[in-house]
Amino acid sequence: MSKPGAKRLREMLARNHLIAERVQEDDFPLPHFDRLQQWQRARLARSFEDLAGQEGYRPAVHFFLSELYGGLDFRQRDQDMGKVMPVMIRFLPDRTLGTMSEAFELQAISLEFDMAMAAEMAQRRLAGLDMQKYCDVYRAANDRPGRERQILLIRKLGYDLDKLVQWPLVNYLVRLLRGPAHAAGFGSLQEFLETGLASFRALEDPARFVETIYEREWDAMENLFAGADRPFGF
Repeated sequence: MSKPGAKRLREMLARNHLIAERVQEDDFPLPHFDRLQQWQRARLARSFEDLAGQEGYRPAVHFFLSELYGGLDFRQRDQDMGKVMPVMIRFLPDRTLGTMSEAFELQAISLEFDMAMAAEMAQRRLAGLDMQKYCDVYRAANDRPGRERQILLIRKLGYDLDKLVQWPLVNYLVRLLRGPAHAAGFGSLQEFLETGLASFRALEDPARFVETIYEREWDAMENLFAGADRPFGF
């Protein structure tokens, strides 16, 4: 039986593995990459501090803007996923695997953009970032269709996760894998999956959460490409 979700998840994992290999190469501008991600995490925290300050949204804000955005911690998690894939394909519905593939695609897109921006920072010999420098680097490493895809995928993934947590079987199967996953050394991956599902089960208003992230990030992208000095509103 064909499993398109499993196939797509394998493809997205392979894409992330290539990223992991690239960041380990000697010529990769890792200091610039780290500084960029630190700046962006601070920006995201400020952009969504109102949601993060509300109990009904805080776990989902953390999952979307910290876990999926990720940084270099993604490497061990992706290696774990590659090893445990046969078990997941056997036990999890293919629709669940398809949603997981969206999460890993979003991770890959975000990391690829960060790599391009880090390379631009290195070329410009930027020791740090402020708002103007960030805007300049963003525009220089621009890919409007790719940025649109990134933000639209955030929106789709949010709604797909909300549907997924309504399936009692999915939540049961993920919990069922907890013991074997930890015993096999895949604890961090298991916690990632459980955290993502739990954060969406706890959402006070999933549509408000998803649309708030989508609208603010889309507006910021529009402002950045339009040359605004304060694209994020602060």
